[in-house]
Amino acid sequence: MISNLRAIFSIFLTTMTVLTFCTPLSAQSGGQPPLIVTDTLSETDFAGHLTAYRDTARDMTIAQAIATADAGEFARIDGHAPNFGYTKDVIWLRFDLANHATDTDEWRLQFRENFFQLFEVYQVAQSKEIRLLESLDANSPFSARDVPYPELVAGLDLPPGQQTTIYVRYWSGGSSEVSMSLHSRDGFTSFATWRTAKNFIYYGAMLFLSAAAIIAWIIARQFVFAAYACNILSGLLFIMHGDGNAFQYLWPNAPGFNGFASILLGAALILSASNFARHFLQTFTYHPIMERMLLSVIVLAFAMLASATVLDHQIIKKYLVLFATFSISLVAASGFVAARTRFREVRFYILAWTGALVSSSVMTMRHWFGWEISEDVQFDSMRIVLVLDAGFMGLAILDRINQMKQHRETALAQSLHQAQRNLDLSNRLQELERDYSLAVRLAQTRERHIADTIHDLRQPLAALQMNVRGLVTGGDDSGPKVGQVEDAFAYLEGLIGQELSAHRYETANQTAPAPPVTQETDMGQMLPRLHQMFVAEAEDKGLSLRYVPSTARLPLPPLDAMRLTSNLLANAIKYTQSGRVLFGLRHDQGALRLEVHDTGPGMAMDTFTAATQRGVQLDKANGQNGNGLGLSIVRELAQKYGAELGQLPRPNGGSSIFVRFPRK
Repeated sequence: MISNLRAIFSIFLTTMTVLTFCTPLSAQSGGQPPLIVTDTLSETDFAGHLTAYRDTARDMTIAQAIATADAGEFARIDGHAPNFGYTKDVIWLRFDLANHATDTDEWRLQFRENFFQLFEVYQVAQSKEIRLLESLDANSPFSARDVPYPELVAGLDLPPGQQTTIYVRYWSGGSSEVSMSLHSRDGFTSFATWRTAKNFIYYGAMLFLSAAAIIAWIIARQFVFAAYACNILSGLLFIMHGDGNAFQYLWPNAPGFNGFASILLGAALILSASNFARHFLQTFTYHPIMERMLLSVIVLAFAMLASATVLDHQIIKKYLVLFATFSISLVAASGFVAARTRFREVRFYILAWTGALVSSSVMTMRHWFGWEISEDVQFDSMRIVLVLDAGFMGLAILDRINQMKQHRETALAQSLHQAQRNLDLSNRLQELERDYSLAVRLAQTRERHIADTIHDLRQPLAALQMNVRGLVTGGDDSGPKVGQVEDAFAYLEGLIGQELSAHRYETANQTAPAPPVTQETDMGQMLPRLHQMFVAEAEDKGLSLRYVPSTARLPLPPLDAMRLTSNLLANAIKYTQSGRVLFGLRHDQGALRLEVHDTGPGMAMDTFTAATQRGVQLDKANGQNGNGLGLSIVRELAQKYGAELGQLPRPNGGSSIFVRFPRK
């Protein structure tokens, strides 16, 4: 039962492969017109002259093939290149040649493939004489070829005025697509010379770029150059293998390895491209999601190599084409992600890998969707793209180094500016601390009002000290935080200076009252400054401190407004162990209500009433230090300005304390 299911599944896969990837075979067969030879016939000239037969048993002889063709069972191929997908069938091709237009006897039939696991070419004369032109298998070294050319070539004799039939029997460990061209012997020599020169010019350019990258790596000690060199060499070896020069010059006596090399080199190209992207874009620092995706591609490439030890190589080669396009798409996409914030650093990288994506897409369209794209177009596009990519990536590295140099110079200038700014802030902090010390000395000789003022100023001053020390020890002056601290400094300096001036005036004029102060406070300015004063302390406890912006004006002087609000905020932060603190103003039936909400333990109403009495401190058992003045000062200030201090119900925990100011 299991064997039957396997057989059914195998038939299903074979059928789907044929339907998806094979070039359609026409219902008509036999009777194809002979191909009239000229000095050179390109692959497109074979269109309409080819017939084919799929030998599923893989054991058909040339005699059987001739009989099958005579019986009309060879089917005409629509298109110039046979393509039956990634199939296990042995393919037989048949076409007729007639030499009615030249006086040349010797010809070369060239196949745009460097290696087949099975390759036989037969010439059948009109007299039915059969001649074996070439016979190679998976174990044939390069020296077994009659024509020592990187690609498969069969030599044949076709004197003027004669006609012959060619049979080609082949099976590929990869795609079954194959294109052919026919040359006279002299024409093939010229063609081979031109092709070899073109290939080695390309190889030389790639070797030069890789050597330059290795030298740059040795000198600069930056690993990105090594990753760049590995990527260039992987691309070079992949193209050399596709051209057949790797088999001819690098491993001519290892046909088995040559059949596997496309998997190894394809995976190496994927690995090196992904690794170069990681180090050039520094995804491990800036783009953690893309880093994980690129690492996944590297792991999958290794897994694909490992699977070649147990799985059919033909299946791996098939999916390697698709995987290569996916990986290059990801490498290119990583550049676009980085360009959102670092376009100048990655502009050449994007150009390089966009071109690589186009070339990879051409290969995918050819091998997966049956597009009739010649291998010359495919490999030439890869050569051009790889050379351009190598150049662009080299420019990208040099451009990035230049950008890094500019960034270092900018960073040095910013560091000097930051040092000057830190010195200025330190001086201002010292002046503010001196004023605070003066206020403490004055408070020692004043009434309870002065003591309360000092208590109220201590907390925002401590918060500002935390902010300033954070900036001095490593802050960045490029963001909004520096400006906010500057505003908070100026605001608090003004309030303390105003209070000290009033006390000095009263000290110098024992009976004369101090000059009047503003009786309204713009909370649109005070709320963000209070937030900046306390946010460092809140974040140090792991709390979220937020405020609701408002343009309302409270009917009390700025210093008293700050004292009232800062006492509420200090208590909320002090007694809240986790969660958040929120403060702001709310309109309440013609009145203004200042509210502070927290996620602390909360207070019962009788506990709240007790806490508003002077000298009452809560939660001593929990290690909270204080003098019990905070809520009592808030209560006294509220009474002074005719406001109401209260607590909103919080059934789910936490505290919500408000001060309600009636409209005048």
